[in-house]
Amino acid sequence: MDSKPEDGTDMPHVVPSSGERVSGPARFLTERARNNKADGIRGLLPLEGPGIVSFSVRKFESFTNPDSAGRPNPTTFPFERITLSLKSPLESRLPSADGTDAPNGHSLGDEVVIEGQDLDQALQYGPTPGLAKLRNLLTDVQEELHKRPRGDWAVSLGSGTQDLMYKTFLAVLEPGDSVLVETPLYAGAMPPLKALDANCIEVNIDDGGLSPKSLEDTLANWPEGQKRPRCVYTNPIGCNPSGCSAGRERKLAILEICKRYDILIIEDDPYYFLTPELIPSYFELEPLVISPPGQVIRFDSFSKILSGGMRLGYATGPTAIVSAIDVQTSGTNLHTSGVSQILAYSLLKSWGMSGLLSHSKAVAEFYRIRRVWFEEIARKHLSELADWVSPVAGMFLWIDCSKSGIDDTERLIKVEALANGVLAVPGYAFYPREGTKSSHVRVSFSEIGKEDAELGISRLAATIRQKRDELRAAKA
Repeated sequence: MDSKPEDGTDMPHVVPSSGERVSGPARFLTERARNNKADGIRGLLPLEGPGIVSFSVRKFESFTNPDSAGRPNPTTFPFERITLSLKSPLESRLPSADGTDAPNGHSLGDEVVIEGQDLDQALQYGPTPGLAKLRNLLTDVQEELHKRPRGDWAVSLGSGTQDLMYKTFLAVLEPGDSVLVETPLYAGAMPPLKALDANCIEVNIDDGGLSPKSLEDTLANWPEGQKRPRCVYTNPIGCNPSGCSAGRERKLAILEICKRYDILIIEDDPYYFLTPELIPSYFELEPLVISPPGQVIRFDSFSKILSGGMRLGYATGPTAIVSAIDVQTSGTNLHTSGVSQILAYSLLKSWGMSGLLSHSKAVAEFYRIRRVWFEEIARKHLSELADWVSPVAGMFLWIDCSKSGIDDTERLIKVEALANGVLAVPGYAFYPREGTKSSHVRVSFSEIGKEDAELGISRLAATIRQKRDELRAAKA
């Protein structure tokens, strides 16, 4: 899974400057993003060479760090080594079908030790796109999983996909620009879009994810004279909140539309590994539709398979767009945590590709088992009151209360359900347009125990039933 960088550097790639005719994936960038450059220290890196005594950049054998003009001496660091004691493999600790969880990893597996040069690199200021060895490993992962040979894309690490998503929006949207968003929308996408005063154009979903018909209708009937959108945001697998997943044929249909209207697909895919069988991504399928490719920027996350607290995600996509993200990072947080990166690298290196896939498959099975018994409880209490799509991935049920005559769940959840001792997320929280009513409620089955799930769903059902009866009485 490990290989050497093609260009031998850790520098962000240069984004074309304004004044040039912009073609290729850089056409999706704003003028501000195209003009943005890495700082002066990073610009000195290419001047390093044999015979040069450098007071700016120091090299650790094959490791080059462009930030070393201000690097502290690692002799002063109080850390000698990091030892990771791993749990036994998750596949040996899966819960039973009746919902009884296995012990939380008390049986220990292997140990991974991080020390010496690896630890020094992790504790120092690092390359903006991420530690080279981790980026190379992840490039190998993406090449194998998504069947994309190297050459027209790059990988960059971020402090979670939320960080990468925000920087991508900054790179491709001017304030006030229109952006196509699947609706209901992942709530975490809203703050950066609101900060940019983006005009969120809602595109409907159905049981198979983002709707080609809704997307086509929106673009075909775009108001004449109004600036057209340049990107669409989608959460395609185990969508938060709807639980829907877009399959191969659906994604091909969306790619055809985006090719025709020249739309960049922002593929936010944190639940990609949480399916029984991996579903082809937009990034994988893009070359079948778009030639040359360059209209998909993809986000992957370690949060659902390793740890949310590591705050580590990675973007994969056209080099020009990934480079624009890197330049923004160089002027904000410089790079994501080196310690998180070396933890991830050391674990993935020890696992290899087979270990990563084995663990991910076990994570998917873990949540499948929980979803099965959780849905059994939901059907027991809610079948006469509500509907939902059974998710093939993710952690949520998106419960539609319209069967009970309820078209707005805000007060139902925030007041009435809370008074009955249960809390969930009302559907309005996933719509970008202020004042939108929703008949849906999102509930999560990722952590809740079976006993609490039974109690909570029964209380939610009682709340919905009470509201249904009140509405019926008012109409009588």
